[in-house]
Amino acid sequence: MSDDIEKIARFEQEINKQADEKIETILSEAKAKADEAVKCADEEYLEDSYHTVSGAVKDIKRRYERLVSQKSFEASRQVIAHRSGRVDEFFAQLEKRIKDYANTDEYADQLKEMLKSADTEHSFASGAVIYARRDDVEKIKKLYPNVSVEADKKIKLGGITVFYPTQGIYIDKTMDNAFELQKADFVNNAFMRL
Repeated sequence: MSDDIEKIARFEQEINKQADEKIETILSEAKAKADEAVKCADEEYLEDSYHTVSGAVKDIKRRYERLVSQKSFEASRQVIAHRSGRVDEFFAQLEKRIKDYANTDEYADQLKEMLKSADTEHSFASGAVIYARRDDVEKIKKLYPNVSVEADKKIKLGGITVFYPTQGIYIDKTMDNAFELQKADFVNNAFMRL
């Protein structure tokens, strides 16, 4: 009997050994599957996290760019408003100086030169009508008694416009026109832009 017990003990050991190996194999495979599942889950989690973070970064970047753009626009608008105010102030002072100049003897001489120049370009004798500011009408009538001279409310700074109705010719020698052209040129000057 001792032989049978020994055989049963060896048989039991063999069964236990095979069971242990099988358990080890199953545990090893389960661990490998678990590791693979964790790895896949980690990769999926990382990918999901990347997309989440990436989307959040894009949203933050868009909000920041919008904010910077708004602040930049506001700053530009304030600079332009300030610059525009300064330009208006400058040209208002210049306009006042031109109006003061229009009351000097120098201006009277310049007005005579304007009249001569316009008469040379196209003779007043061919039915011209001279338009001038109200203060200059009588002076011009004395110089050109045979020419129609009328006051023009649009001429505020000085100078003349000459119209030839039969030929449809218009000559502008007003300081108002020259002033507006200079102002537009100043405002549109590339060096003065932001």
